[in-house]
Amino acid sequence: MKKWITLILSVVLSLSLFGITLEESIDLARQNNKDLLMAEMEVSKADNTYYDVRGTLLPQISLQGGYSLSKTHLPNKVKNASIPSVSQMLDPDQATQSDWMIAGVLDGITAGMVPSSPKEEGSLAMQLKMDQVLFLGGKLINGIKGVDRYRSIQRLQYSVKEQDVILQTTQLFYATLLAKKVVEIQEEALATARAHLNRVQIFESEGQVSEFDLLRAQLEVAKMEPGLLKAQNDYELALEAFRKQIGAEDKNFIPEGEFILPNIPDISLDEAQEIAMQERTELELLNIATEIKQLTFNAERSNFMPNVAMNASASLYSAADGYAIKKDDFGTQYSIGIGFSIPIFTGLSNSNKISYARHDLSLAKLQEENTRDLIRLQIKQNHHKLTHAVQNYEVQEQNIRMAQRNLELAQVRFENQMGIQLEVFDAQTMLSSIKMQYIAAIYEVIAAERELTKSIGYKLVSE
Repeated sequence: MKKWITLILSVVLSLSLFGITLEESIDLARQNNKDLLMAEMEVSKADNTYYDVRGTLLPQISLQGGYSLSKTHLPNKVKNASIPSVSQMLDPDQATQSDWMIAGVLDGITAGMVPSSPKEEGSLAMQLKMDQVLFLGGKLINGIKGVDRYRSIQRLQYSVKEQDVILQTTQLFYATLLAKKVVEIQEEALATARAHLNRVQIFESEGQVSEFDLLRAQLEVAKMEPGLLKAQNDYELALEAFRKQIGAEDKNFIPEGEFILPNIPDISLDEAQEIAMQERTELELLNIATEIKQLTFNAERSNFMPNVAMNASASLYSAADGYAIKKDDFGTQYSIGIGFSIPIFTGLSNSNKISYARHDLSLAKLQEENTRDLIRLQIKQNHHKLTHAVQNYEVQEQNIRMAQRNLELAQVRFENQMGIQLEVFDAQTMLSSIKMQYIAAIYEVIAAERELTKSIGYKLVSE
């Protein structure tokens, strides 16, 4: 009854799980990986920065304006103030006609000095202004080129992160398959031990083996059960790490694929290093970084050059005695000019900036060369790792055949009472151990091949 319940639960569990291939896993990781999504945002930001800086080459045009109404109430003291009259000061008998005319004009002027209350005024003003950079000594052009190269850096960094995500996903995918294989091997070993225990129990009931042999077979089964539990726990942990990597919300996703050897690249160490010098994205990134340092150095050298800019404006304004503005109340103003500035003495600031930029450029070149040496070393290590992994796989392939034959012979000898039970136990243990070493060797070859391919600079794709 217990076996039937276990079988039914296994079937239900298998139906509730969804197998996912390596290619599907990589697609999900690309969509859900947070680092990759952030790198994609950085690319968009770099594009916006480039277009923002490039826009400074074009004329900067702005329109400004304002419309206002005002109403003024004078204080009573001002309104009641007496205004002296020049005409009243004249002597009617002695003043000439010219004197009366001048006095009338002056009376009008003094009367206009005290405004009426309340006084209503309306005004409208608009200005169209344009600023255009003509020459900045090359700083603006070098700046635009630098931002463009920075944009290229962000795109390449996205590519590097994408390859890292593919490699990590591939490794976790096969690590989960490896953990699953270990569970299967442990289950198979335990099943074999239990089958052997059944045979020993039959022999013991017939008096062909001793109670010690029976106890030894029971202990062997008991010893293997903790190993199976550990393997199952390791498999669950591997599944959780894999699901986190691909960002799968469904907890029923499990890797599904063949745990077989990949295509081993037939390439020598020298060829791999030579290809990497052309294909590695990191070297392209450093080359662009060196170009940016060169542009910065060129821009600093242009600080002694004059800066020239042109500005122009067209203004429309009005002033009206009253809220109503009529067409005759408008006036216009136009202006255009060219301005320049030439640094004469900056307290040696520009010279120090140039020296700093020169050293920064030399440092970038050294970093680029140092990275080349590190890449050569990395490829050498990965090439040796793959070679060793393939050799180890070939040895384990031979060992597993011998271990299987050894177990068959031990079981035949024990059943024919030509061998002892210990030989069977040793053969079972050896076969389980070699099987785990065998599948570990396959995983080692897969991981080494992926790492070598990535270190050469080839794009990683699912098998």
